[in-house]
Amino acid sequence: MGTSLNPSSQENSRVPTRESSCSTLPYATSSKEVITHYSPTVPSTFGSIPRSLCRTESEAILPQALIDDQVNHAPAEAKLTSAIALIPPEVVHPPIQSASIGTSVRTAKREDMVRTNAPSKPYHQVLGCRPRYLRYNLWNPDSHFTPTIADWSENAIPLPRPPSSELNDPIARQTISQNPELFKIVTPINVDRFQELLLDHPNPLFVQSVCAGLREGFWPWADTHKEGYPSTYDAARPTPHDQKKAQFIRDQRDVELQKGRFSASFGTDLLPGMYCMPAHAVPKPNSADLRMVTDHSAGPFSLNSMVDHSLVTGYPLDNMTHIGEMLLAHHRSMTAKKRTIMWKSDIAEAYRLMPLHPHWQLKQVNTIDGQRYVDRNNPFGNSSSAAIFISFNSLVAWIAKNKRGIQNLATYIDDSSGFDLEDDMLPYSPYHTSFPRHQTLLLELWDEISIPHKLKKQIFGPIIPIIGIDVDPNAMTLTLSPERLADLCDALDAWSIKPINGSKSNYQLKYWQQMGGWVNWSFNVFPLLRPCLNNFYHKISGVHSPTRRIWVNNAIRDDFAWAARHIRTSSGIHIFRSSEWDLASADFTIYCDACPEGLVFWYPDSSLGFYAPTPPESEISVIFYFEALCVFCALKNVEKRASRRAKVVIYTDNLNTVQMFNSLACLPAYNQLLRHSVDILLATDIDLRVLHVSGEHNSVADALSRCRFSDALNIVSDLKISPFEPPRWTLGATKK
Repeated sequence: MGTSLNPSSQENSRVPTRESSCSTLPYATSSKEVITHYSPTVPSTFGSIPRSLCRTESEAILPQALIDDQVNHAPAEAKLTSAIALIPPEVVHPPIQSASIGTSVRTAKREDMVRTNAPSKPYHQVLGCRPRYLRYNLWNPDSHFTPTIADWSENAIPLPRPPSSELNDPIARQTISQNPELFKIVTPINVDRFQELLLDHPNPLFVQSVCAGLREGFWPWADTHKEGYPSTYDAARPTPHDQKKAQFIRDQRDVELQKGRFSASFGTDLLPGMYCMPAHAVPKPNSADLRMVTDHSAGPFSLNSMVDHSLVTGYPLDNMTHIGEMLLAHHRSMTAKKRTIMWKSDIAEAYRLMPLHPHWQLKQVNTIDGQRYVDRNNPFGNSSSAAIFISFNSLVAWIAKNKRGIQNLATYIDDSSGFDLEDDMLPYSPYHTSFPRHQTLLLELWDEISIPHKLKKQIFGPIIPIIGIDVDPNAMTLTLSPERLADLCDALDAWSIKPINGSKSNYQLKYWQQMGGWVNWSFNVFPLLRPCLNNFYHKISGVHSPTRRIWVNNAIRDDFAWAARHIRTSSGIHIFRSSEWDLASADFTIYCDACPEGLVFWYPDSSLGFYAPTPPESEISVIFYFEALCVFCALKNVEKRASRRAKVVIYTDNLNTVQMFNSLACLPAYNQLLRHSVDILLATDIDLRVLHVSGEHNSVADALSRCRFSDALNIVSDLKISPFEPPRWTLGATKK
């Protein structure tokens, strides 16, 4: 025997009725879900699949970026590959009133080099061509399409089955075989029809692995036999004292029992081999509704610590990149101007539709009012949950695209979005209404394979929120709704107001992180406002206790007030304008350099050069600051020459400066440079690229910065050199 530890004492969804989705297996008629009893002696219909990477076979493992946010706001279930990397955060107003940079320069991410004009060049030659602060809000103007989740399924590696070490565990086998009523496979999915629609899918092994998971339960890439882990572990906590939350958990238990996803209570004690994690009722994002979450990260022997996290990361999500590309192609293809409407459909109880293997069900015991229940399905709170559901839904998206002709489909976890012409509607009889043509086709497909959905979650209109961002397919803009905009500005104002009577404001770290996450998410619509978090991140760097109180300083107040002013006048992302462009099409190209003797920038096309001696009053002595100051001065100069929305390329031989303008992330001493640069970009709509040039190819600027004017004239004989003066405010930065 192994060791045992105890550390502590809706609305109806539409699911068509049908015969068994797995006709060779028994099922219960008391629930719409198919319930299959598990026998540990029945061999897998798919066989044993080696535990393997869950990314595509051709996908490389990317190096960790060195300019990155120190506060991770990715979904708890897994880090997911997405342009909109952050799920819209819950609106948080700290007691009335959060992610991170404390760096000058770091190595570029591989993504910085994707889809540039010269992808095979060294990173320093292409870094900045796709500014990182834009995230993925930069579209290719040609007909190129980024692969969607449906395309990903064609090369995805099969999902794993339980390894033999798990299946042959004597304790687990005995408990499961002696209590078969506790361990069942429960799903409403019509697996037979689902698999039939995928017969010609080009990746049959992946299809078979997903179907095996639906029939026999998915395995979460876990090793339950980690060294030092007990065979039985109880981390249950008492039912919450809050009566609303306690009643919600009880009500949710009753729903799960009715649907067959919870076993009946088997008493007050765990059986051998079982684990129990604490359950909580937590608010849904931007909603007063609650969600039941089992904390699989709780305790020293948590379930999430058994999961191989390297194998559940990198699962794809369609995002604004895909939606923007589809809309651009749609507008190019229209011969006459017609109104377009967006639509979005949501799968009900998405994660919970996926059954888990009985050998993992054994670890998913919930305790409510002292009674024990086996959770048979994919929960909120496990780091593998998103990967499992995304794998299934990628195949649903493939069917929609290839069998139902829904080409313009973007799938983000359980949300599927698309668009149609305003007058192209189809009736959907189960809801006694009409939807845009391809939305109706998608709902009919979901019915065919028994995916549940609710009427209130199927929306369409000229402007609708997708991943929390309002998409207007006619104006081609991405914005925040007036309500979200007002909430964000109110929060920024609350942080930026200085307390009266000389008092100081301070908040616990957890409120800083919440605020940082919220503001960071807003950069998907307001990417140029990234500098407003540089002082913020620096202030909380190195702080780990969530309850530690941290003072708000004047720099942070000023940054947030600056951001709020710009947000109130911003029109969001304009897809037509946010396009990639070839460097040869730049309206202005400028070369910069700085050294202890001077600052210089020059325009090769017009042979104009500008020189200023290094500011003697500056408190900053590092050359990095002067290089960055030089780029800012060049931008300020071209502001007077450029027309609105001009394309400007500025070259510098300092990689730190390139990184800073590429990410808009920096140490506090440099933040005023970035903020003033952003002011110019927002006022003029200049499309700026700051790129690296080697010293040997920057000879004119190098000679001018060293006061070797004759050398510069020998290279460019008609060069005209004029003096300039850096702004006075640049001379008083804090020394670093």
